[in-house]
Parts: sequence; C-alpha cells; structure tokens
Amino acid sequence: MSSANLVSVVYTPETVYGVKPTPISGVTLETARYTSETLSGTPTTTESQIIRSDRLSSGQVSTGLDTGGDINFELCSGTFFDDFLEAGMMNDWVASQTIAATDVTLTPDPADDQKADLVITGDFSTIGVAVGTILQLIPVTGTPVLVSVIEVTSTTELVVATKRGEAAIAGVSMDVAVPASVTIGKVQKSFVIGKSYLDVTHDVTTDVHSQTYTGSLVSAFSVAATYGEIVTGTFSTLGNGYEQEVPSYEQQVVTGGGTVNPAETDQPLNASIDVPLVTASGEASTYCVESFTIDLDNGLDPTQCIGKLTATGYTLGTAAINISTNIYLSDTSYDSFMAQKMTQEKVSLSFSMINSDGGYSFVLQGIQLNFPDPAAGGQNEQTMLEATGTGSVGPNGESSLTIYKLVGDQ
Repeated sequence: MSSANLVSVVYTPETVYGVKPTPISGVTLETARYTSETLSGTPTTTESQIIRSDRLSSGQVSTGLDTGGDINFELCSGTFFDDFLEAGMMNDWVASQTIAATDVTLTPDPADDQKADLVITGDFSTIGVAVGTILQLIPVTGTPVLVSVIEVTSTTELVVATKRGEAAIAGVSMDVAVPASVTIGKVQKSFVIGKSYLDVTHDVTTDVHSQTYTGSLVSAFSVAATYGEIVTGTFSTLGNGYEQEVPSYEQQVVTGGGTVNPAETDQPLNASIDVPLVTASGEASTYCVESFTIDLDNGLDPTQCIGKLTATGYTLGTAAINISTNIYLSDTSYDSFMAQKMTQEKVSLSFSMINSDGGYSFVLQGIQLNFPDPAAGGQNEQTMLEATGTGSVGPNGESSLTIYKLVGDQ
C-alpha cells in the first residue's frame, strides 16, 4: 500500500525545451508544495473497427499520450510559487526598484481611513511610480506598510490607498520599494517534473518507482480567496515527454552529485486577515468582498506530428484572464458596479495578500464585469453581487495581469 503523504514532486527548469539539464551534477531540484496533484502520462487509445465473424473486438491501440496535470496548492510565499507564477505568466520577474528614503511621512486622510498622503525625501520617478502601482514601505525592522498609488501629486508626494486604519508614519527612514513584478509575456519557461512514490521501492531495493515529465509548461493557473479559508489555487501543466524511471529522477540527481532542496515552510496565506488591501480603479474598496477567484489560461495549442507519441511543443494563444467575485450588496457596491455592467466600462482591480513571510499582489486591468441583478435567494439570506468578468489590455497598454512579489517582516 502507498500513502499520498509519501508522494514527492520535484522540478528543475530546462535550458533546452523537453531535455533534462546536464550535467546532472549541476542540477538543483526544488520540492513543490501542494495539497493534491493529477500529474500523469495518459495514453489516448482507439478501438480497432476490424470486423470479426465471431463478433469479438480486435482490441485497442495507443494513438497518443497526454502528459501533464494539475498541482493544487495553498498559496504561500516561496520559491515554488515564484517559479510557477513566473512560468504561468510566461515572462521574467523584474527586480524590485527601491529608494532608500531618510524621511518618509504617511499622513492618513481624516475623512477616509483607507487613504493617505505619502511624502518622501527622494524622487518617485526613479522607480517608475504611476497610478495603480503597488508600493511597500520597508522599515529596518518590523512589518512593511503596503499601499497602492491613487494619484501622483509630485515627484516627492503621492496620494495612496492603504489598509483600513493604517497608522501614521512621521519622518522615518525606510526603503520605499516597487516590489518585484511580472507581467504577461510570451517566454515559454519549461520544467522537468519528477513524481516519485517514496514508499514504493523496486525488487527489495532502495530504488523508488517514479515518473518524469519533461517539457512541462504552466498552461493555466488559478488563485481563489474566500473569507474564513486559506487561499488556494491550481497550476495546470502540459508536457512533451514522459518516462517511468527506477531509480527516480530525484534519486538520480542525488547520486549524480546534484542538489535537492526541501519544501519551504512559509505560512499559507488566509483570506480573513491576510488580504489587507482590495482596490477598484485605484481606490480602496468601501464595500465588503466575500470571495474572489482569478484565472489565467495561456491557450496552449499542441503541435502533434506523425511519428511522435506526444506533442512536440505548444503554440501560444491569447492569455485569457477571468475573474469571479461575490460582493455584499450595499450603497457603495451598487454605485460602483451596477451602472458599469450596462456600459461595460473597464475597471482595474487589485487584491493584495501578505503575512509575516511575504505574499503577492494581483493587479488586473481592463476588467469588464457582468452579473445578474442581486436577487433575494431565500429567507434570511444575504443579497450579493455575483460578478464575473474578463481582463484585457489596460488603457495605456498595461498587462491585463501584473503580479507583485511582496516581502514579509524584516
């Protein structure tokens, strides 16, 4: 018998698509953090239509092989999520841009506890600050302050959205950073993924049964947050190669002098207290959001050649962004969204999630929402805006989805 707790999933980037990196002594495997997985090499079969006078089937033949599957997760800060989000966005992380400011002052707006004035000694233009940019104010020690830019007043002053009731900062030395970010691109970043069953060894040896999936691309991913729950999601992969190996690829790397890094231990993000800032068109939300789900599908189309069992590669389709969200009906949510569903006016939305270990901000552009009028679903039930929408290119050519990598406590 085999336990799901003893299924190991590891990966390493490929330098040549569909080819294991060499030499093996230079390979570093990272261990995936996941809650369940469906990685598989699954044959496609066709039953023969040859007629037999005894009425028996002539059997089936293998006509192809589908390689890939889903890796389901609880979202955390860490290398695995950095790598797979980057691969799903099909682009490279852009390094954080930072101003070492000796005088940072954050003055909350007395009329709006989710808005503040931010003044620094420095020049915001040197780090590419614009409306909608996510910023972190990072102290030498302690918890960074997360803000989103509402208005660029000058090169030294901004109006920003903050979490509700953010405390004032008065003349403190801090780093002002645009966190590392990634936008939608067209760079196919592939992995070798190994899945091994640590409690299933071959012929009374220490050799572990396993499968290896080469040419693995992140074809799609989703992130879902619901009040009272851990933030969850799925990475979907498609590959072009498949091996059943004994010993496992993980064991081969260790034997060959390579490295296997263990799974990291950052705390999962939860939607109740780790989502401090939600904005719509730059302004912090004044209505209550119960849940949201963000989906990206890269529209990968397989290239399938005669004489090859698996797809030789994949062409890129449109990067389709979809969002669904449940919002409690109120005066502010009604005014914010009901008219726009008729005009299909585009809005921007951002969802930031962070704990002491770090986190991510997801900024969506060109969102067009559609939903039925809020309905009375039954006695004593909440009345909700149940909205779905798609993302498109921003008004100034911005990526329809940008992900920021947030740093945690210092």
